[in-house]
Amino acid sequence: MHIMVIPSWYSSSTNKIHGSFFKEQFKALANDKEKITVAYNEIWPLTMFGRINEKSGISFNIEDNLRTYRYKDYNYLPKSPLMFKSFNKRMDKLYQEIVKKEGKVDVIHAHSAFWGGIAAAHLSKKYNIPLVLTEHSSLKHAKYTKESYKKYIFEAYENAECLIAVGNGLKKELQEYVDRPIEVIHNMVDLELFYIDEDNKDEDSQCNGKFKFFSCAFLEDGKGMKCLIKAFAEAFRDEKVSLRIGGDGSLKLSLKELIKELGMDNQIKLLGALSREDVSNEMRACDAFALPSEHETFGVVYIEALACGKPVIGADNGGAEDIIREDNGIIAKKKSIEDLAEALKKIKDNYEMYDKHKIREKTVFSYSEKVLVERLKGVYKKAYEGNN
Repeated sequence: MHIMVIPSWYSSSTNKIHGSFFKEQFKALANDKEKITVAYNEIWPLTMFGRINEKSGISFNIEDNLRTYRYKDYNYLPKSPLMFKSFNKRMDKLYQEIVKKEGKVDVIHAHSAFWGGIAAAHLSKKYNIPLVLTEHSSLKHAKYTKESYKKYIFEAYENAECLIAVGNGLKKELQEYVDRPIEVIHNMVDLELFYIDEDNKDEDSQCNGKFKFFSCAFLEDGKGMKCLIKAFAEAFRDEKVSLRIGGDGSLKLSLKELIKELGMDNQIKLLGALSREDVSNEMRACDAFALPSEHETFGVVYIEALACGKPVIGADNGGAEDIIREDNGIIAKKKSIEDLAEALKKIKDNYEMYDKHKIREKTVFSYSEKVLVERLKGVYKKAYEGNN
C-alpha cells in the first residue's frame, strides 16, 4: 500500500528536530514494508523575505531513508483564509509530482488539521483518496489559529475516513467540534534511544548521596517551568538534590534570573537546547523526570523517561493522565507550587518503591514501535477498504 504522509510541521534546514516524532513514525512504517512518501508544504514567513538562501518550488530528497517531496515558498497571504487556497494548490502540485514519480497513492495520512490536514482533505475530495487524519494539537490552546480558520479545520475532521486523536483528553475536545467516531492512537516513541542504563555509576548518582531530577521542554509559557523551579526551591533548598532543565525558548533569560533570585544556582542548571542523544543521556543519568506543563495532548518526554525506568511527575494537563499511574509517578495539580513541591518530595522519599524494570516493561508494551505500527496499518486497511 502506498501511503502519502502530510505533516503540518517538519524538519528544515533551520530546525532539524522539528516534527521529529512524525519522522520516527514514518520511518517505522517504512521499516515495516509500507511504501511511505512524505509531502511537506514548507512555509516561509514573509518576515524572512530575501533572507532564505534556498530555491522555492518543488524539491526531492531521500531524508533518513524516506522519499521526501517539499514545496518551499513564502506565505504571501498571512492571516487570510485565502492562504488555504494557495496551500491547497501547492499540495496539489506535490501530489501530481508524487504520482508521476512514485505511482498511485492509496491512502493519505495527514498529521494535524492546521495546516496539512486542510490541504489533505482538499486532495482527498478531489482525487477520491481515503484520508486518515491524526490530530496532535488542541484548538483551545493554539496560539495561531484564528476563528475564521476553524470551519476549514472542522471540514477536514468531518471528511476524514478515520479521525485519530493522540490522547483521550484531546479526543474529548474534538468531540465538542464533530459528531463522529474518534480513535485514540498515541504518538510513536523511538524507544531504541531510551533504555535502562545499568552501567550509569557517575559520581553524582543517587547511590553517592545525590538525587537528580531532570526536565525538558521548550522554555515557553504553559510548560510550567517557573512553577517547577519555585517548587523545587521550596522542597529542596540546601539539600543534596539537583534539577537539570533541557530546552531553549523565550523564557530562558527570565528563568535564569529566577534561579539566581531564589539563590538556587548551585542546584538548578539550565542546559540549553539538547539533541535527542543529549536528552537520552540526561534521562538515563537522572533519578526522576518532572514536567508540570499546563497543557499536553500527549507527552512524548514522559514516555521517554519511563522507557529509561524513571518515575515521572506531570500535571493534570490532559495528556499526562493517559500515561502516569501510581506505579510509575505522580500527577500534581497544574499551576500549584505547593502540590508540585509535595510531589517532588514524595518521589524522592519513596524512590525505592518504583521498579524501574516494570516501568520500562509496561511502557514498551503500550508505546513501542511494533504495537503502534500494527494499529496504524489496521486503520489504513479499514480506510482503503471503506473507500473502495
